[in-house]
Amino acid sequence: MSPVVALLAGLVLALIVAAGWIGWIWKVQLARFDAAEGLAILSGMRWRELSNLVVDALAASGFERETSEQQSARGTAGEVRIYRDGRPWILVCRQGVNHVVTRAAVDEFARSVRNVNAAGGVMVTPGRVDADARLIASNIELLDGVELWKLVGPLLPASVHHEIVSRARARALRSSGTALAVTVVTGLALGFGLSRLVGGEDATLAPPTAAATPTRAVAHPAQAAATQAPMSEDEEREAIVREIATLPGVNRVLWSTHSTLQIYLTDPSRANDDALCGVMKRYDLLRASRLQIQTPTDSARPVRFMQCAVY
Repeated sequence: MSPVVALLAGLVLALIVAAGWIGWIWKVQLARFDAAEGLAILSGMRWRELSNLVVDALAASGFERETSEQQSARGTAGEVRIYRDGRPWILVCRQGVNHVVTRAAVDEFARSVRNVNAAGGVMVTPGRVDADARLIASNIELLDGVELWKLVGPLLPASVHHEIVSRARARALRSSGTALAVTVVTGLALGFGLSRLVGGEDATLAPPTAAATPTRAVAHPAQAAATQAPMSEDEEREAIVREIATLPGVNRVLWSTHSTLQIYLTDPSRANDDALCGVMKRYDLLRASRLQIQTPTDSARPVRFMQCAVY
């Protein structure tokens, strides 16, 4: 086998593996990307908005929305109640894609359900529920992650689904590019290794040339870095989310639309406008994006919008 044939064999093998990997991304992983983007949208909603979606979705399971007369009769507006077969159930929503519903949280919820003489309870979260938390009570229904998305996703507007599909496809494209690059580099490395084995005798006859090759490869690392391509818009989006999420006083960050960045604060005095704009202004493509500043739920300050730069 000649060195050229060895390189071609490695490249062909890499392309075969890449085709299988990319096929898996678009047939399996794309649906997971779609659910992840949808759950990020749900996580960004107010709990009342999410609870209304869940109530509508649960209608197929025999649940009915509480009427104004029923709400007036019990005299409490601080909790969401739904009814099945004429008996009340309690609905609670735990926001955040990273939220974990523990056994202790479900146990506490079950006690509150018993205290108000409700028939049962429904707890939902875009995050996940611990496995042992599902064993506490038979009258407590728990919905999390993909299960929640499948329940309420069909109720979202078509424009929201279009945005979710666009984001999911962008992630799939990036993953496909990564898969192709990794397999091609690996295949070429394998082919190069085979070619060195095949041409080992010839290589021993010309040691100066063999020694000069690695010297040229590492001679200009600064020049290679200087010619690196600028970041794409999607790469800037991910970099901005990562950087702002590390700022003191920031809870979580997500792009609600292509032009709006939602920032949830725990301490507005620490994550002030200067700190946020200091990050945004470093990214040329997205420096003029609109920022939606969400203050803590116990804060009297309303949601506000701002821009750090103009187009």
